Formats: sequence, C-alpha cells, structure tokens
Amino acid sequence: MIMMHRATIIALICCLVAGGGARAQPFDYPAARLATTWANTDAALPHHVVYTDGSVARAALLRLNPAGLGPSYAFGFFCTASRPRGDGPAAPCTEFLLGVAVVYCNSGAGMTFVTAGVPQVVWSANRGSPVCEGATAELTPEGDLVLRSGPGGAVLWSTGTKGRSVAGARIGSDGNLVLYDGRNATVWQSFDHPTNALLVGQSLKHGARLIANVSAADWRDGRLYLAVGDDGLSAYVNAAPPQRYYQLGLSETAHGAYATYTNGSLTVSARPGAPPLAAIELPTVGAGTVQYMRLEHDGHLRIYEWRSGWAPVYDVLRLFPDGGCAFPTACGAYGVCTDDTQCSCPDAANFRPVDFRRPNRGCVPTAPPPTSCRPSRRPQTQHRLVSLPRTAYFNDHTTSMRAVDRVSEEACKKACLDDCACAAAQFYYGPDSGDGSCYLQSEVFSMQTVQPDVVHYNSTMHIKVQAKPARN
Repeated sequence: MIMMHRATIIALICCLVAGGGARAQPFDYPAARLATTWANTDAALPHHVVYTDGSVARAALLRLNPAGLGPSYAFGFFCTASRPRGDGPAAPCTEFLLGVAVVYCNSGAGMTFVTAGVPQVVWSANRGSPVCEGATAELTPEGDLVLRSGPGGAVLWSTGTKGRSVAGARIGSDGNLVLYDGRNATVWQSFDHPTNALLVGQSLKHGARLIANVSAADWRDGRLYLAVGDDGLSAYVNAAPPQRYYQLGLSETAHGAYATYTNGSLTVSARPGAPPLAAIELPTVGAGTVQYMRLEHDGHLRIYEWRSGWAPVYDVLRLFPDGGCAFPTACGAYGVCTDDTQCSCPDAANFRPVDFRRPNRGCVPTAPPPTSCRPSRRPQTQHRLVSLPRTAYFNDHTTSMRAVDRVSEEACKKACLDDCACAAAQFYYGPDSGDGSCYLQSEVFSMQTVQPDVVHYNSTMHIKVQAKPARN
C-alpha cells in the first residue's frame, strides 16, 4: 500500500468541494497581471472584513502565511481611523489608505480574528491624503500602478513606472509589494519607499526617512523622523535646524551607509556584504508569526509582534536619562517632564496648557515672542527670559541652532536675547557656573527636570517670553 504524506492528504481534503470537484483556495491570490483595476467597494473586493473597532480591510492581493494560517500580508484598501462614539458602536470608517497591511487569516485564507486582528498598516501610498469609498487602484496597461479618486478620476499617486516593461504586481511573503517585468526582475518595490514602519528584511537607505504620523488617528507626516547619515542612525524633530534626540554612532564615517532590520538586529552597514558598523540587538521573530517596527508619533521606535493579538514587545531607542522624559514630545511644546513623567508648564504667569485635562499636550506662551528675523512693521517687542534651574533639553548639542562655549550664564542669556531666531537657551555647566556651554534653540519642544548627581552636569533652561509692558 502506498502511504501518502499527511500534509498531502490534508491539502487534498481542503481542495474538495461539493460534487467532488477541486479548486484552489479562493482568497490566497498574491499576484496580478496587466491590466487590473481594484475599486474600493465591497462589491468589487469581496474579500473584505469590518472589525469590531470599526476598522475595514478590503484585500486586492493576499499572501497567506506559509504556515497556512496566522498573520499574513495583504495589499488593498484599509481604514483604521474610525473613532468610537462614546460607549456605543464605532463610527463608520470613511477614510482609506491604499497600502500593505498585516491581517490575520484562518486556514482557508479568510481574514478573521475581528477583535484582536485589526489590520496593521505597514506601508501606504497616500498616508497624507486618504481616499473615500469608490476610489480605484489600477495596474495600467502601460505598467504604472496608480491611485485615483474614482473610476476615471484624478490621479492621486503613482509608482511612475509607465513604459518600464512592468508585467505584473505581487505581494511577497516578506510584505514587500513588487512590480516586476517579464524576466521577473524588480522594477519598483514598496521596501524602497518606507512610510513609518519597517518589516524584517527591509532596509532604510541613505537619504530615506521613516516619518512618524502626526498622531495615532492622523496618518499625515509628522515632525519626527528616523534617517541614516554618514555618521550613523539618527532620530530627529524636523525643525530649523533639525533637532536630534537619538543617535547610533558608527565605528567609522561611512558615505552611503544604510540600516537593515533583520531577524534579531537592526544593523548599519556601509555596503552589502560588509561587516556592520553598528548594531542594536532585537528580540527574534517567533516561528509562524510576524514582527514589524514602527516610529510612533511620540518618538519611540517600537517593535510589534502578533501574540494572539498585536502587542509591543520592544522599545528600540534607548535614551539617557531614561524614564520617558527624554523624548521630544513627552510633554508637548514648552512642557516640562518630571522624573515620574508628570507634565507641567514652565510657570503659570507666562504659559498656559494647550488642554487642561491632558497636560501632555504641551503649553503655549500667553504672549508668544516673535522668533522670526523677518522685518516687522510693529515696534520691536522687548523680551525677557523665564529661567528653569535643573532643567535640560533633549536636543543633541551638536544639532543646536548655535553653540557658544566657555561662557557665563549671563553671557548665555544675552546671546539668546540678542538673537532674533532664539526661542530658548540651555546653559550647560559643571561645577563652575562662570564657565559653561550655551546651546541656542530655534524652537522649544519638551524639556525635562534633571538631578545633577545622576546626570553629572548642571543645566538651566532660559525660555524667551515677551516682557510685560510698563504701567503708566
């Protein structure tokens, strides 16, 4: 008797249908040829799911997990921006991203687990311009993948691959969306155009940025970004100049360096095949599951993994002093973060909270001083400084707007008052307050209280405000 492999028997059973016929799994379709159009409607994309929080997934392509079930990659239209109406049902989901998401699939390749398996969007074409019901994605006869507002509508995004011999599109087992030619060579791939997330096997190339969302509910580009330069992997706030809050330095300067997210590490290399110049050890990916890292709107670079639900498993960027206060948006603009991560304004006389119920939203000056050096028709506003002893700033000193060494505290304060672009000055010193360093900032984000005996330095923040008008 010929013995059949157990997996073969199971596969044959899964293929049988009523009447004794056989067919392939109906929802495992990772590739499409020219020309194909997908409309963002339930009727056009029958493989769609509404999740318990109101999120929606409509799959155009799906690559089933090699294990036959579990977290899998889908390309299509996804809506994750719905908000609950109090304790009632979730609000209708109306703003869609065209992108790649991780969805949970059962053994029939059907998207399921509607409670814990909410789609994790890891790449999107239109993160700043969500589309509505009826928008279309088209793999054109000329080889371009385009997103339109509707059938025959305006082109909102495209791969720009028209005339480059594209033969089709596919979603890989690594989550990479690829346009390929007749020789199966890659013409365009989503891995080269990251948004706010990286998948295992993906690289952040020299000159590219991982850009955080504005907020958890707003997918537009925020001001925090991660990039690789000749001197290492760095995280910044987009200001003028950019303010750096993290750096993984290199053992040597490397022109064209890039970072790669592998199973168990994030490494920076000078070129393929060369030994890494720097690396961060990460948790390894368990068998049959999916892991990804995302730069969050709060500045953290978190790793998420499917463990019967999506959960953060690691925080990649380690800052000093630790505890959460060293991140640039921990307490919002002008906010002061204490050791127990409580947020407050510099003082009540010159600042007010953006939201009294949510102190971490930051503060605004009651009378903001102009920090622009453009000519103004108004009489010059007189300024003064609000001083905050034992308070530091997250910005890497080398990326301050201007640095002045070997100065006294009074000279530091004067340097900021005399500079029309200075919004704040950090006076950084050791045992002698008459011999310190002065770091001028063009914009003020979160500050943090420090204990000199822990950080081994002294720091005072001087914040520019408008001088109160003299009384007649």
